[in-house]
Amino acid sequence: MPSSNDTIVIDRILSRVAEYKASDVHLTPGNPPIVRVDGKLVSLEGEAIITPDFLERLAELLLSEPQRQELADKKELVIAATWQKRARYKISFFHQRGSLSASLRLIPQQIPSLEQLGLPAVVQRLAELEKGLVLVTGPFGSGRTATASALLDRINQTRAEHVVTIEKPIEQIFVNSRSVIEQREVGRDTLSFEQALATASREDVDVIFVSEMEDTPVIEAVLNAAESARLVISTMNTDSIVRTIEKILTSFPEDQTQRIRVQLAATLQAIVSQRLLPRVGGGRIVVAEVMLPTGPIRSVIRDGQLYQLTNLLQTSREQGMISLDRSLAELVKTGEILMDDAIAHAVDRNSLKSLTRM
Repeated sequence: MPSSNDTIVIDRILSRVAEYKASDVHLTPGNPPIVRVDGKLVSLEGEAIITPDFLERLAELLLSEPQRQELADKKELVIAATWQKRARYKISFFHQRGSLSASLRLIPQQIPSLEQLGLPAVVQRLAELEKGLVLVTGPFGSGRTATASALLDRINQTRAEHVVTIEKPIEQIFVNSRSVIEQREVGRDTLSFEQALATASREDVDVIFVSEMEDTPVIEAVLNAAESARLVISTMNTDSIVRTIEKILTSFPEDQTQRIRVQLAATLQAIVSQRLLPRVGGGRIVVAEVMLPTGPIRSVIRDGQLYQLTNLLQTSREQGMISLDRSLAELVKTGEILMDDAIAHAVDRNSLKSLTRM
């Protein structure tokens, strides 16, 4: 059974997480708590070594009985929970080497605005769209969920819309402003993403947010919803615009690829692919590439000529698009990131070097 001492220990660890301005804390048996600060892992010195018993008590403290049963059955579980009414965390419980472990990611109490996130102005205009598909992509820890939340919050603050979110789990809690926002959690409020999308598509809904677009049935359901004159916002775990489109298309059998290419070309409104890089002087900064489907880009997607996309991205600046290399070059020129970090993430190193000299 959890004791008051367990609560004190967790309080102390989470207080130090806030003190370090860490994004994550990892609790693994045999190690002290380890936090991620500005993208780097740091041990919390002075804290006791985490034990299996402590983690079992932590799970008992944070999980409901049905959640504990699900963890026992599936060996892993992801939830979002508020600790002591002070801070909200996305918590992953999993097993390794036969013992329970946990990772906690801090969910900001206030939703950062698109401007505060440092995203380009073209991303801010995506909150004005009324229909079609907007994808926010990036690898784990790239801030894509924060960007999607900021887009939804901008809609909430500026437009009178009926918004439905479909999430697993619900991370950011939205408070109605001009819009009405209903948040549905897969596994608790609905059986699946596909079921919730089908229901939302039959209702008076203006904007749909899907927290993850990974499996083929979910991708197909999202594309169908985007065809129904609604704005659909979702995220994908991909590291570039081209790979995002490739992942969508290769998720389907070959005999369906042509249909999906046509559907994606018709519904896609934007892809924002982002990552977080170390900022000179401390902290991290968002670097984003943005694609807005022009006529030529829609044709390339529809015809499956994806090898042309990189060139179109790099040569369509006047249409509002931003290539990754150009974003990196601008941040190098303003002194916000180091050239070595920019080169490590560049699509074309020679192009990047040329852009920094312009």
